[in-house]
Amino acid sequence: MNDLRERLKISEERLKEVNEFILDLNNDLINKLIEIVEKYGGPEEINRKANEACKLKNLFARLKEEKSPYLADLEWLTEKRDLGAFVKLSDNRKKILGDAAESMSFNEEKAVTLEISALNFFPWLILQAKQAIEKKECLPGLLEYAICWSR
Repeated sequence: MNDLRERLKISEERLKEVNEFILDLNNDLINKLIEIVEKYGGPEEINRKANEACKLKNLFARLKEEKSPYLADLEWLTEKRDLGAFVKLSDNRKKILGDAAESMSFNEEKAVTLEISALNFFPWLILQAKQAIEKKECLPGLLEYAICWSR
């Protein structure tokens, strides 16, 4: 294993070559990349805009503007979340483990979450959410729906 790790090491000579390539003032590729980054306000501004675009309220506004067929389901999902319609993990543990769940410890850092990074899975998510509410089943947590897609 250590041998494999050592093979990942970038030699100082190779690192120097990469830095020379990147820092070469006559490098058209890097110069054009820098032009594009500067055109959009630099790395900080690009990252600020990306973070702003991923805020849930802005995603909802974009879906509304685009007349997305998913908007109504997202609003339903938000309403159900706000009403506490989903089974809490602690309640699900108690249902499965009984009173023993109270004396057990669980590693919350490894809790299951669900990420929807492609909207083609979204109708499935809504069906699962409806089933989870109806049958009082546990649905993996949605971290702010974990939906942020590029324009």
